Amino acid sequence: AGTNGKGSPEGTASPVLFLNSSGAGESLRSTLQSVISGVGELDVEKDSPKKEEKDSQARERPYPDCPFLLLDVRDRDAYEQCHIVGAYSYPIATLSRTMNPYTNNILEYKNAHGKIIIVYDNDERLASQAATTMCERGFENLFMLSGGLKVLAQKIPEGLITGTLPVSCQVAAPTGTARRRATARVPPTPAENKWRFSADDLQK
Repeated sequence: AGTNGKGSPEGTASPVLFLNSSGAGESLRSTLQSVISGVGELDVEKDSPKKEEKDSQARERPYPDCPFLLLDVRDRDAYEQCHIVGAYSYPIATLSRTMNPYTNNILEYKNAHGKIIIVYDNDERLASQAATTMCERGFENLFMLSGGLKVLAQKIPEGLITGTLPVSCQVAAPTGTARRRATARVPPTPAENKWRFSADDLQK
């Protein structure tokens, strides 16, 4: 009762405004006209970020279409102390989840043509477990970093890692009491949130 058969009460104005109607339609027409004529356009050059800003933003993001996905399977604290530049934290405990054990990145790289997934830890113990589990679950393009951070620190001591290496991975210093007394304990520096190699890193 009280409706005109179209679902709206009788006597109420139609909610649709036509551009050629008078009154409120005029403001719509003027808005449309201003859009067509370009009133209120933005100056693209003025409002766009400068080239330096774009470069710094790009450096903060991972390489686009990178052929490999690097996963650090140690716990989150170890990752935040030290990790390879561009590696994602993926603690091995995540694999034991019953729901959604994989991130979107992992699913994107899983068995993708021309892409590989690399897992690593300090010394292969955790990484080998993670690799075995993932291979059993159908990952065919999975690799493990041989020797982990321990071997990496010996072969490439600088430039590849951000933060301070754990003591178990550091190259042993020459023995001797004089040498031991001279070196003061330096607090470990936390790893940067670094996704790309700088020119300095590549020089090292």
